[in-house]
Amino acid sequence: MATLRGVQDSLDRVRGAAYTFRTDLGGASPVVLYNRAQRMHASCVAAEGALVQLDSALTASYPAGAPADLRRESRALRGALAQCRREYDTTARWPQRADSVRAWAPYRLRRLDEAMRRFALAAVLPRH
Repeated sequence: MATLRGVQDSLDRVRGAAYTFRTDLGGASPVVLYNRAQRMHASCVAAEGALVQLDSALTASYPAGAPADLRRESRALRGALAQCRREYDTTARWPQRADSVRAWAPYRLRRLDEAMRRFALAAVLPRH
């Protein structure tokens, strides 16, 4: 249960970073956008790590394999978080990418939200 709580906490941080990233996206200065992208990147990296720990715990708990829907949604969420990690990486030509990130971020963040929501349903994560 502690591992699952760690995943939930990590996903809450991703949600918070996504909310902040969306705030006044059109009017945010390049410096603000850069800082928000760094936070988004860090939260996605941390959530990926929490999911890896959960996968290890599930493997130990379910020798025959975790429920199929949980495995599927966990894989999908890991993929979405990996994409998030790559897209919000501020070390890779950030000045040239900032305007395009501003353009596609709302759509990509919605997709990430959807992946987190599907995972939560599969994992039956209680809300606090």
